[in-house]
Amino acid sequence: MNRRTERVASRIREILGQVLLSKIADPRIDPARTSVTRVEMPDDLLTAKVYISVIGDEGKQKLTLQALRHAQGHLQELMMRQISLRNTPMLHFVPDKQFKKTLVTLQLIDQAMEEIRQKEQETAAAGPGQPQEDALGASDPPADE
Repeated sequence: MNRRTERVASRIREILGQVLLSKIADPRIDPARTSVTRVEMPDDLLTAKVYISVIGDEGKQKLTLQALRHAQGHLQELMMRQISLRNTPMLHFVPDKQFKKTLVTLQLIDQAMEEIRQKEQETAAAGPGQPQEDALGASDPPADE
């Protein structure tokens, strides 16, 4: 992607984000739960793959994508009014699975950190007289006399 293509893709992402927040009245699209995460375009600027993230279950995501695909022509018209290009790119809406995977990874990290905190609290509560376990779960060997 060259610099111009990146600028146009970024501008399309901004415009569609604003349109979803303020100009779409479809009840299937919840603007508080729907966001445009990224836009990919070829160098000819004739098409735009718009990645959409929907907070909610798989059914909600499918319903939102269906509504966006149904409103594709209207969205292209609204976008055309705010950006001047020789040809208006054809919009293709796809779910952003990368975004969902990132959220799952962050949740797993949070869960692991919480488990570490709990083990540290349990160790601290055991007191200094108890043998402490290392990260592998092995106790400290008894001191030689």
